[in-house]
Amino acid sequence: MKNAALLLALVTLALSACISTRRLERRAGRELEKRIGLSPVFAKSFTGFVLLDPETGKTLADVHGDKYFTPASNTKILTLATCLEVLGDSVPAMQTRRHVLHEAENRSVLLLRGTGDPTFLHPQFQVWQSAFSWLKNKSDTVQIWPRPPKVERFGPGWAWDDYPDDYSAERGVLPVYGNTVHFTYDTGGYAVEPSFFQKNFDTTLYTDRIKRREHENLWALPPSPKPPDTARWFPFTRHGLDLGALLADTLGRPVQELTGWEYEFVPDDWHTHYSTPLDTVLRRMMHQSDNFIAEQMLLVCAGQKFGLTHPNIPIRWMLDSVLVGLPQRPRWVDGSGLSRYNLATPQGLAFVLRKLWLEQPHERLLDLFPAGGVNGTIADRYAGANGQPYVFAKTGGMSGVHCLSGYIVTKRGKTLVFSFMHNNFVGTNRPWKEEMGRVLEFVRDAY
Repeated sequence: MKNAALLLALVTLALSACISTRRLERRAGRELEKRIGLSPVFAKSFTGFVLLDPETGKTLADVHGDKYFTPASNTKILTLATCLEVLGDSVPAMQTRRHVLHEAENRSVLLLRGTGDPTFLHPQFQVWQSAFSWLKNKSDTVQIWPRPPKVERFGPGWAWDDYPDDYSAERGVLPVYGNTVHFTYDTGGYAVEPSFFQKNFDTTLYTDRIKRREHENLWALPPSPKPPDTARWFPFTRHGLDLGALLADTLGRPVQELTGWEYEFVPDDWHTHYSTPLDTVLRRMMHQSDNFIAEQMLLVCAGQKFGLTHPNIPIRWMLDSVLVGLPQRPRWVDGSGLSRYNLATPQGLAFVLRKLWLEQPHERLLDLFPAGGVNGTIADRYAGANGQPYVFAKTGGMSGVHCLSGYIVTKRGKTLVFSFMHNNFVGTNRPWKEEMGRVLEFVRDAY
């Protein structure tokens, strides 16, 4: 009897604690919604917010969570989900096959086609160039095989006049060097990497900044540049570029870019080479908000899953199959979020974040997101006590847009999903960041 009474008392105590916790959560949720709704900062924009428990799926707070916002680089969360759904532990770097031209004379060529891999010859991934090393050690003439469908250089809705900026590098099935060139200047003059473009600049033209014509790889360089033009990254354009000549310059042997179907056969027995660890690429995409990598990784997913390298293919597949439970279907048009055509809701992003939390190892997932006060795009914000981050989230910003979506670890050790989205404000986003910091601290302490 004593044991039964003790058990009854423990059960009653546990139920009371659960009821008390639920009451505290409801009270905190109401207070949270009130703080957001009455914020004088958020009143100057259109703001949405969702907070939910990923283990139970319970929504703890919701302010305009079902409304559509321009997500900017929060779109990369969708790209991240696609990559984790499709790819293995390494990125497919290229596909090759040996084609015999004349059996008796033992003449052959090495056919090469791209996978969209953004890390091929990329200066930030020099350690992971095993595919290039393999290619360099071959003696056959290389022929770059065309791969339909055509990929437009920019995504739909991108700002056309961003073409000279490093965050707007062109997309392509076989990108090289991140599709960018690096200019440096010292007392000896200009240097450029890759050196193939050394002949493509002119210091005799009058200019005060490094400039490039939109459809031509010709740069006008100031005779005596000032920072930051003393060391800058600039996209090159594939328009009119002989990619074969560029790769030949790098490999030191002939490379021909096939522009049509020079052969009567269409090969299907390609060998795939792998390069960079997937998480290494995804960390840069998320931490540095690398637009080029995000765009290319959608192409990689398309090729790996469907054999066709076009970004619309994995987008449609994700929305129609993997993410069918989304509370609101987003308008998703690119991998990076550069396009203002993209539209998403806080509830929708929270849904994707919860799905990732339930399916991925938690330590791995949090490592892929920037950590507040530690690294990435929130290295200077949302710092935790004693250097321990409590916010792991992806930023998204452009003119009049600031978003932050991810995970928050509370003082009680719970991990919650949140999505904060702000649109239609003018001026700097600093007040919104500061106000979000106060809200997120309240969430950390209240739950």
